Amino acid sequence: MKKNIGLLMMIILGVALLTGCRSSETVSIGMVKQSGDWIYYTDNNEEALYKMKTDWTGKTKVADNFGSGYMVIQGDTIYSSGMNGGVSKIQTDGTGAANVVDVGKESSYGFEVSGDWIYYSTKPGSIYKTKTDGTEKTKIADISSFEGDMKVSGDSIYYVDGTSLFKMKTDGTEVMKLSENVVIYAVEGDWIYYGEKNEKGEYENVNRMRTDGTAHTKLAEGVFTAIDGDSLYYSKDGWLYRANLDGTAAAKMNKVKMWNILDIYGEYIYYGEYSGAAYRVNLDGSNKKQFE
Repeated sequence: MKKNIGLLMMIILGVALLTGCRSSETVSIGMVKQSGDWIYYTDNNEEALYKMKTDWTGKTKVADNFGSGYMVIQGDTIYSSGMNGGVSKIQTDGTGAANVVDVGKESSYGFEVSGDWIYYSTKPGSIYKTKTDGTEKTKIADISSFEGDMKVSGDSIYYVDGTSLFKMKTDGTEVMKLSENVVIYAVEGDWIYYGEKNEKGEYENVNRMRTDGTAHTKLAEGVFTAIDGDSLYYSKDGWLYRANLDGTAAAKMNKVKMWNILDIYGEYIYYGEYSGAAYRVNLDGSNKKQFE
């Protein structure tokens, strides 16, 4: 997986705020994802998914009635969650639309795509997996105090039960407790990037540990934003910082304050404003372009 952007619940909150607070004269953008030379984004006004090239040409509508919950792009397939909590997929050219996961009367926390499998969780605390074509649905585990904090990497699932971080195989076996008071941000290679929850329930600090639960290290004070390639991004005092994955060489990126960062990919930052307007800027804050 190339990157992780924040937590799913933070993404959904940002989308909801963008939708509810836009003005009638502003194109309201929900999700933005760059994949290769294409940008995929949702227009909340039309409830539609669009794509365009990174040079801002070739704008094309991919799908109507497209929810703004969460989106994962894997190859030529876009996986998304709608308001019903299920998982749908569509090809990047707009063909092959299909519902892959139907949670029925249950509520879903979210999903992850890893290889040929979709991993998803439902309230009050069940984790399932199914093939990306919707077959071989299997319940992996029932977790008593699970609230959707989960990442999948390789053949392992990392999840939080209450405030404790656990690891298990993707078939539900070999459950192992790794740590306490953890909010999972990302799993990259041999490392888990995580935060802590303070007494006010706020997320703080960017830390990492090895996937076996050893070598805990505090990388930065601030709030995790993204991992892209060999760079770690986090916000502190309203500004965006970039550092190496081990927290070294941290530097403030630009002089533009960003209300809601939607994606970071290569040399670009995509972000939204309170009005619902969305922009792309270079990492140094230059060459600002607005979605229209």
